[in-house]
Amino acid sequence: MPGQFPLRGSIASISWGRRLSGRAAGLIAVLIVLFIGAVFIIVSLALRSSAARSSFVQAHGVRREAVILNVDNIAHTSTTTTGSGSGKHTVTSTTYTAEVLVRLADPVHGEARATVHVPRYETDSPGGTLTVLVDPDDPGYAELPGSPSTPAVLPTIFLAVGAFLAAVAAMGGALIARSWRRASRARDTPALR
Repeated sequence: MPGQFPLRGSIASISWGRRLSGRAAGLIAVLIVLFIGAVFIIVSLALRSSAARSSFVQAHGVRREAVILNVDNIAHTSTTTTGSGSGKHTVTSTTYTAEVLVRLADPVHGEARATVHVPRYETDSPGGTLTVLVDPDDPGYAELPGSPSTPAVLPTIFLAVGAFLAAVAAMGGALIARSWRRASRARDTPALR
């Protein structure tokens, strides 16, 4: 019947349009995962130098007794949404790091003051004493013995997560490309009657 061909064409174009919009949504999801993976990789590279410095100071720092001059506890707040539906709620958590200005009992390379980078909230107050490790290459920088400011494993974790997300995005992109090629071949091949 002549009236059926336009209907088949309309259904085919609607079906093709739905598949195209589904593929576009898939492509957007792949790009988002790839972007997040790239951010993790960039952060891992940025953390790598901080972790290397912390490792160096922990291994080769000059041990000194120091008197606290000032404590600056720095809050780092993050918010996440958990649950779903009516049970969905926001959870806010706060972690702290501290920068503690100290006067060294014995100067290191002529430097009598240093900023101690503490990976947690510092409860000591001005006038208290600390044992610190001073960076011999930059005597203005110090850490507490056994408390690296940036743990060496942190950049590795960020790099692993970033690489995993990039691999997932690459596999998703390959699946979408294969689906587009298959659909294109099916559209270009005349239907058998």
